[in-house]
Amino acid sequence: MVNFFKKSTKYIFCFLLILASHLHAANEIVFTGGASLKSYQPSIIVPILTEAFKRNGIKFRALHHPSLRSLMLANSGKLDGELHRVYDFHKVSMGKYPNLVRIESKLLSVWLSVFSANGIVITGWGNLKGFRVAYYRGRKDVETILNKVLAPELIIRVNTDEQAFSMLAAGRVDLVISESIQGKMLVESHQKFRKIMEVAKIDESKIYAYMHFKHKKLVGEIAEILNGMKEDGSFLKIVDKVNLRFRMNIKRQ
Repeated sequence: MVNFFKKSTKYIFCFLLILASHLHAANEIVFTGGASLKSYQPSIIVPILTEAFKRNGIKFRALHHPSLRSLMLANSGKLDGELHRVYDFHKVSMGKYPNLVRIESKLLSVWLSVFSANGIVITGWGNLKGFRVAYYRGRKDVETILNKVLAPELIIRVNTDEQAFSMLAAGRVDLVISESIQGKMLVESHQKFRKIMEVAKIDESKIYAYMHFKHKKLVGEIAEILNGMKEDGSFLKIVDKVNLRFRMNIKRQ
């Protein structure tokens, strides 16, 4: 009888530990992203997701890691999700990250733009042929398109947008692909980039967050909350506040 109670106590203790770990995991969600949390997309997405998870009784945190490491951490389940990827992420990444499930509520749209220091005329992706083009390596959609229109030696992958613009200012590349707002912020905030201009907006990207499939039920719940935030006006209020801050920052430069 004594042994029975000892075994029962042991099993109950293990069960409580497992239950506690699940409750802890459910009370805090940690996302990762490949861009600085101070850059444009995270500046909008982090407060939106923070509010959405808060409405579901869950604390939300965001971390920054280099893009490929960010994807590996989210896809492995070590972290809970990805902050910002394009709608057709699985297509452009050729299914390399199957454990990530899209939260079916668009967070924002951004324009991919071409920047030049020499006034090169660009009207579409096809005009990039023959030019040396730099881009931030975390953009899988850009990578897919550039691989179709440029020879490998003309594609320069860098770790940050600022690095790409520095290469453009130094004449080491002919063009940079970046988000319109983020690119203009960099141009206006660095004297060495003053000769760089946005010469074309060439593609619109629809941005979504992704979660590890272990949170599949939560994915649907957060999507519903995000849609509710759009209906009650709180979603747009966050977006407008961040956009105003970025416009003011550009004007102050």
